[in-house]
Order: sequence, then C-alpha cells, then structure tokens
Amino acid sequence: MQYNVAQLLKEPTGGVRRYALAEDITQIDPDLSVLGPLVGNVQLMRTNSGILVTGELSTAVRSTCNRCTEPVAVALRFTLSEHFRPLTEVETGRYLRPDEFEGEADDLEDAALLISDHHILDLTEIVRQNLWLTLPMYPGCNWQGPGECPNLVKMLAELSDVRLLRDDSSSRDEEESVDPRWSALLALRDKTQGER
Repeated sequence: MQYNVAQLLKEPTGGVRRYALAEDITQIDPDLSVLGPLVGNVQLMRTNSGILVTGELSTAVRSTCNRCTEPVAVALRFTLSEHFRPLTEVETGRYLRPDEFEGEADDLEDAALLISDHHILDLTEIVRQNLWLTLPMYPGCNWQGPGECPNLVKMLAELSDVRLLRDDSSSRDEEESVDPRWSALLALRDKTQGER
C-alpha cells in the first residue's frame, strides 16, 4: 500500500490518481487475524499542502464472540479520509519546515501521515488503525442484528439440563444425609428457591 506520489506532487491543486486495491494484509498486525485481502478503491488528490487520500475499503478478520467465546468472522468496512504532507519539496529536494506547512498542527506530529523524503505515501499504518477502530467492541455470532447469540442459547440449554439432573440427585442425597440441626436452614433454602 505504498504509492510514489512524486508526479502528483508536481501537479497543481486538484490533480487526482485513482487505484483499485486488492492487498494481502495478513502481516499488518500480529494481533489481528485477517481472513481475506483488503479490497476497495482509493483516490489520491493533490491539495495545496500535500495529498488527500479518500477511499472505501473492506476485509474480514477472525474474532471471538463476546457471548459464547466461539471464533467468528467479522466483516470490516471503513471509509478512509486522511491528509498526508510531504517532508521534502519535489523539485528541489529541500526539507519542508513545519512552519511552511499549511494545515492542522496535529498532522505534523503523526508520522503515519508523512510522505517520505523519497515521495512514497504509505497507507499501511492508517489502514491498521482503521481496522482496529472498525472492529466491533463486542463481536457476536448473530448476523441478523440484535438478539441472542445462537451458540450461547444452545450452551445455556445444555447447562440447564445438566444442572436440573444434578440438582435432583443432589437434593435426594442431601435430604438423606442432613444433620437434623441444619434442617431449618435447608427448609429456608428450599423456600427461597421456590420464590425465584
């Protein structure tokens, strides 16, 4: 996802380049389990102080369902809109001082938004950040929208069946082996469980 933008930087404001993207991003972040390529379109437009990159990108990553803890594929789609500034002037190779830069002061501090001194614009870090921002905070198995996770419903049903079997057998054992001094507490426990 690196683009040589030397020719674009020589053009007047408004010059445009468009690219179709189909990039393998499996190595973009060791903490992300990417399932497919990054696809979409990006547009690079010359501005008075650099290059504006816009685009629509999508991919899929493996995550864990927040409810049932099973692996789940999560489709990620995001809109890219970032302004990159050059470090050097294209014609002369002269370093551009920060006071010559027209734009936001925050853009000067973010190394990911700088065009290298060889006029290479690298989208890798910006894409990595956008993937993390797009990833749902609580991914789930339910693709139909809000509602119960189907795996969790199944697991809870199985657990309640096991618990009912265990409770039946343990209550008989308890009643047979209960010390008479504890019978009042046992009756109180049964009463409170009946109220629930």
